[in-house]
Order: sequence, then C-alpha cells, then structure tokens
Amino acid sequence: MERTVDDHIYRLRKKLKSWNVFRIHTVRGYGYSLTLTDVQRPNHPSLYDQEVQDAVHGLFRKYQLLGQGNSIVALAAQQEQMGFELSPFYQMYTRFVQGDILWFLEQEDFNPRNRIYWMLLLYTGTAGVTDQKLDLCEQVLSSGLLSKEQERELRILNILEAYVENGQPERAQEGLPLAFAVMERNDLDKFVMPVALMEMYMHLVANHMEKAAELSDRLEGMLSKAPYLRELGRYRLMRGLMLLRTGDVENAERLMDEGLDTLDMAKQELLKIKAVCQIRGFLKLCGTYPMLEEKYAARYERLDQDNGLTLYRPALRRWLEQTLSAV
Repeated sequence: MERTVDDHIYRLRKKLKSWNVFRIHTVRGYGYSLTLTDVQRPNHPSLYDQEVQDAVHGLFRKYQLLGQGNSIVALAAQQEQMGFELSPFYQMYTRFVQGDILWFLEQEDFNPRNRIYWMLLLYTGTAGVTDQKLDLCEQVLSSGLLSKEQERELRILNILEAYVENGQPERAQEGLPLAFAVMERNDLDKFVMPVALMEMYMHLVANHMEKAAELSDRLEGMLSKAPYLRELGRYRLMRGLMLLRTGDVENAERLMDEGLDTLDMAKQELLKIKAVCQIRGFLKLCGTYPMLEEKYAARYERLDQDNGLTLYRPALRRWLEQTLSAV
C-alpha cells in the first residue's frame, strides 16, 4: 500500500513538473502537502546583506562542529522569518542529520555529484553488515564524483568504520596510519575525536581491551574540554560496549541507552540508527544476551518504521549503483 502511494506521488510530481507554481512536499510522519511556489516571499533586506549571511552560516558551521543537529534543524526552519538563504550544503546536511532518505531520493535540484556522498552514508549507516556496503564505498572512492574533502573523509573515517562493522578490524588498522598522516598534514583537528572513537570501536570488536581502555581515557580528556554532543553520545555508546565485553551488563545497558538518548537529544537520527545497528552487531560477538538482543531489535524496528529504512533502502542502493555505472 505504501509503495502504491509513493508511485502515485511520483507520477503526480512528473505531471506537475511543467507547472512551476505547484510543488508536492513530503511531510515526514504525516503524508504530503501541495503548495504554491510563486507566493511572494518576504523581501528581507538581510537577504542582500553579506554580513548577515556570513554570520548565519558561521552559526551553522559552529553547530555542525558541536554536533548539535537539533540547533541546525531549528535554525534552518527559520530562514524565511530571519531572512537568509540556506546554502546547498546545509540544505543537504540538515536533511542528512535527520536521516531523511526519501528527501534525498526525490531531489532533482541537486545533481548526482552533489548527492552521492550523502546517499552513500545514508546507505552504509542503515544497511547493517553487508559486503555490498564495502563494495559501494570502494566504488564511490574511485569514481571521481566526490569533492576533495568528501573523498578525504570517506578514506580516513567512513570506510574504516565500515570495515569494523563488517567484522574486518584488521583492515581498519591498516588504514589508520594514512588517516593519522592526513590529519596531521592538513591540521584536521575536527577529525581527532571521530577517528579516536572509530579506533576504540575497532579495538573493542577485535577484543583488544587494553588498547580500547587507553582510547577511552584519551577521549575522556578530550570530551572534558570539548563536550560535543555527537561525540559524547558516541563515546557513551563505546563505553557501554566496553563494559559489555567485561560482562558488566547492567552498566553497559545504561551507558548504551545514555549514548542513544544523547544522539536523540542532538537530533542525530542517522547516527542513532547506526549506533543501534552497531549494538546489535556487537551483541553477537559477546555471548548470548537474549533480553538485550530483543530490546535493541525492537528499538531498530521503531527506527525502521519512523524512517522507512527497509522501504527505501532498495531504491537507495539502486540509485547508487546506477549513478556509479554511468561514470
């Protein structure tokens, strides 16, 4: 039934495309709305004031660094009232942190080169353990479609975490020297904590507990100086996984839930989905915990229903494969 509705909406959008005054919008959790696009917007002087535009986008950059997806979404929703234009990057980033797969699938205003990095991360963040996920990462890396910054981030962070998630921590270990060299050469301080979190996760999967504990201590120090919400949520999750390895199930569950709640508070929907997938995968490494397995399976089901993960994942994969085949 849901697929039938989607097909009808798709055909309607195609028919209305030549009528520039109409636009069908997806309203997540509710359905669709039809709006007139030629309604005159408020002519704020600030739209033409570069100082205002720079100040607003400075806020977006700061909120992105701090991991405050909630603040980014709230600020983006106020662009008409406050009189600023949202840059193409933050149009996509705002939808990305919300895990809005359907929005990315439906966009025709952004060409495939603009979207492919985000589409890849949406797929790899929700697909669980699949060899195809790694293949797509490697194909996108060699496609020439990414910007220099996107290719760098995929190479030093995203693909390494994908190796760990797929039970290949040794491949992530092999890629770490390059990651460290690139960060040092380019003064990429903003990647220090994300890469350290990935490295801690890698050691936990490989059951290198002493090294994981060393990373945990380092991260504690970094977060005491810069308690960014996104990294704080991820760190609490990793601490929970570490306690699960030692058999302290009660405190492990508490910390994992605190991590998920922090990501939820920060409106980091995609990272929350990814975190639940990582918990479920990690539980399989640590023995039999049927109550925890049932709990996080149910949590994933709710996220699946809220975000259409199972519904939209095949279309997401097809889009990636078709875009890559056209290169």
